[in-house]
Amino acid sequence: MATALRHNQYDVNRGSSSIADEIAKAVEKLGRYIHKSSAGVEPLIRSELAELVEECSEADWDGYNAAPVNRDSVFAARKFLLSLSVGSKLPSIGILPSGNVTLEWHHSRRRKLTVSLSPDGDIHYAALLGAGRQSGTEPFFGEVPSTIVNLLERIY
Repeated sequence: MATALRHNQYDVNRGSSSIADEIAKAVEKLGRYIHKSSAGVEPLIRSELAELVEECSEADWDGYNAAPVNRDSVFAARKFLLSLSVGSKLPSIGILPSGNVTLEWHHSRRRKLTVSLSPDGDIHYAALLGAGRQSGTEPFFGEVPSTIVNLLERIY
């Protein structure tokens, strides 16, 4: 089942010239190097997601009629996690009753961020920042949106 999680995270090519192709190849190579050298983050993410997929692959996995894990949400979560800046704190990973992957960064009782990745490419988020709260939806195009980066900085 872990092989089902293998998905090319560097599939964004915004140019059409031979130079753009060369840049895209260099970025892919550099990205692979960075992720391999950052203390084995990719295998950890792949392993944790594969375990959740196995545990939540059947309907009613929680005993309360939860939907089976959505594979597209798993791919989006993997891509999102690997898009985080090197050195970023990794979140707790879970599956919602809807079948979507959820990520949670918990700094304290009043400082946390929850992100849910929908299969259609949307990131739904909710943050508790002391007495304040912030929530919304952002599109995911292979890079962590600046709104989420900002919230993570505010939480930690």
